[in-house]
Amino acid sequence: MEKSAFCRMWGMLALVVLVTLSAGLSAAPVKDPVVGNWHVEVDFNGRQMASIIALSRNQAGELGGQWISGWGVTKLDDVKYEGKKLSFSQVNRFGDREWTSNFAGTIDRWKLSGTLSSDRGQWTAQGRRMRAMPNAVGRWEAKIKVGERQYPATLIVKAGQKGRLTAQWESQWGEHEITDLAFKKGKLTFKRHSKAQDRQWESTFEGTVKNQVLSGTFESDRGTSSLEAKRLGAALIGTWNLKVTSDSGNRVQRLKVNPDLSALYGSIAIDKVELEGNQVRFATALEFGDQRFDMSFAGTLTGRKLTGELTSPRGTRQVDGVKRGRKPPQGPTRKPDVVFVPTPPEVVEKMLELAKVTKDDLVYDLGCGDGRIVVTAAQKYGCRGVGYDISRKRVQESLKNVRDHNVGHLVTIEHQDIFTLDLSKANVITLYLLPSLNVKLIPQLEKLKPGSRIVSHDFDMKGVKPDQVVTITSDNSYEEHTIYLWTAPLKHTNAKPK
Repeated sequence: MEKSAFCRMWGMLALVVLVTLSAGLSAAPVKDPVVGNWHVEVDFNGRQMASIIALSRNQAGELGGQWISGWGVTKLDDVKYEGKKLSFSQVNRFGDREWTSNFAGTIDRWKLSGTLSSDRGQWTAQGRRMRAMPNAVGRWEAKIKVGERQYPATLIVKAGQKGRLTAQWESQWGEHEITDLAFKKGKLTFKRHSKAQDRQWESTFEGTVKNQVLSGTFESDRGTSSLEAKRLGAALIGTWNLKVTSDSGNRVQRLKVNPDLSALYGSIAIDKVELEGNQVRFATALEFGDQRFDMSFAGTLTGRKLTGELTSPRGTRQVDGVKRGRKPPQGPTRKPDVVFVPTPPEVVEKMLELAKVTKDDLVYDLGCGDGRIVVTAAQKYGCRGVGYDISRKRVQESLKNVRDHNVGHLVTIEHQDIFTLDLSKANVITLYLLPSLNVKLIPQLEKLKPGSRIVSHDFDMKGVKPDQVVTITSDNSYEEHTIYLWTAPLKHTNAKPK
């Protein structure tokens, strides 16, 4: 009896645990079943036309989308999805003709089906969610570093059915086979089996793909070597918004270039986009039933812009494209010269007082940190200020400080290298750098207007005589702080700046 009761007790506990785990699993976030690109085939009375329905949500969670075909891109209106049911409308324009069509259908797992209707008729549509090509795919031009020597090689990664990856390794030295290839969360791993003359060896690779760069290391019984690789055609890969212009009018189109340089022009597949230098070419065809329209593009890639001409039996059209997505970070990339140490508030106020700041002044803070000096100047004196810092993190902190104190109408923060700036517009320069950096700034400070003031916290400027030196004690730490004031034009001593 005791044993039976014991078993029943553990059985009930196991059931409770199972139910609890099941509840936890069911509460896990589920991928949005509707958002994404859907490849759709519409049956126009026996003639098939491929299109793409691109669905997305805005920050408020509202659905929107586009209908993308070989003819162009159309905005979707009144997009609704409830209980697996999808509906939307779109206004179609072709030349001087315009009509509205409506879609009603369902999305069930990876499949989409429904009916497209207008006053011209009713047509069936069947589609599937499109898989994104893994970011490891492409042709990687690599350099392998072994000790102090570097060797060139090429890694070609391809995606097959259902996203399965395969790879080839091309090198001037030996024969190589890639196995056990895997790519997950930006990490690429594989084994490489190598043979050169009578030698054979195996190595394992682990690396990451980020911003069109693959980097990682090989490990084998022969030692460790590093790999750095750039993807071929990186500047072209991505989604391009195109404006196609002809005598009959303009239309919007989309070009999506995949990591392996295959592409979609609208919904039309392109086997490969050719990129030589900055020259871009591709050829494809729009098929509608038994009709075929051959098209070719030739253009020029300049940064995030693509311009050229699209030629078809209907004539030549001008194409102007802009790459979609966030622009790459701008500004300096070198490391800061000093560690950020905040200037105490009482020292900030004394610096501005010593510089005799007025509402008519323009204050530059070189190495602005969290922006406290220009923010204080704007608050207390109502003057304009610009903070400069080479650290992106400090720039973000300064921008927040400006917002928090509502001085955005007076203060600007810029991500800049202070040694490249033209300082001649400023009336007041504030510094909390190192003596050697103050000296490095002298050629720029020499160009200040007569009467402009320079104030530095704690550090002097060798070779230049200050007009005034003041020492104050911090309210919180009781530490002494020295403030130096110079006035343009600078008064040089006999000592030569280093």
